[in-house]
Amino acid sequence: MIVKGDDPAIKNGKPSPEIFLVATSRFPTPPVSNSNILVFEDAPNGVEAAKAAGMFAVMIPDPQLDKEKQKLADQVLGTMEEFNPTEWGLPSYDQE
Repeated sequence: MIVKGDDPAIKNGKPSPEIFLVATSRFPTPPVSNSNILVFEDAPNGVEAAKAAGMFAVMIPDPQLDKEKQKLADQVLGTMEEFNPTEWGLPSYDQE
């Protein structure tokens, strides 16, 4: 599912949680809780929006981004390849 900022249902941009809440409302089977959702973000406003929506946020920021602006993220990675799904209770990549 893709929900972009120009979606008619989105009235407020990030750091408002609206885009994440709209996306969640469109899941075929909505999660029991937003705390079951893991968001990947590259920007502080996106992390703030995810956290405001009650979701977890993994940040993959520009390497030059001030570390102070990364503090709200639940995890900060240098690249997507560093993501280990088992750290989040998800199946490993090699598990079928």
